[in-house]
Amino acid sequence: MTPPTGPQGAWITIHVDGAPAPVAGVPAGLGVVVRRGRTGPVIRTASLRAPAATCNEAEYQALIAGLRLALRHYPGQPVRCLTDSRVVVDQLTGRAAVRAAALRPLHAEAATLVRGFATLELVAVPRALNRLADALAWEALYGRRAAGRAFPMTGTDLDPAHEQEA
Repeated sequence: MTPPTGPQGAWITIHVDGAPAPVAGVPAGLGVVVRRGRTGPVIRTASLRAPAATCNEAEYQALIAGLRLALRHYPGQPVRCLTDSRVVVDQLTGRAAVRAAALRPLHAEAATLVRGFATLELVAVPRALNRLADALAWEALYGRRAAGRAFPMTGTDLDPAHEQEA
């Protein structure tokens, strides 16, 4: 099946995942994978770190990193963003309230970024369908051996220099 096209061309799909550190004060690992269409080739990856004390904070940080990357590198293109966090998707689509005080600023930042897209789909997927983003998040947290992947470690913050074009 050919991916649908939007006003600026073919869809891109972004997979995001966050992995919180088991030790307080250590930044979470974030993984971002960008593909052409639904299942097309990987065209960019990012393995990053950001502050997060909980799983949900790490998932929001990963989504924020993925949305920033899409706005910077693929402006105007329709985006499908996949995450294994039902909480993040439900909160950003208004199906669930944001009750945790620590999530409110992250939710606000993500909601602002979402409004920057003409076409954006947020989709919660099973963890098994988000394996590469998961591996990149663990790589950011513990290094290449923990992730079991051949992608180089690409940084420790949300700076665009910590991305890798495939």
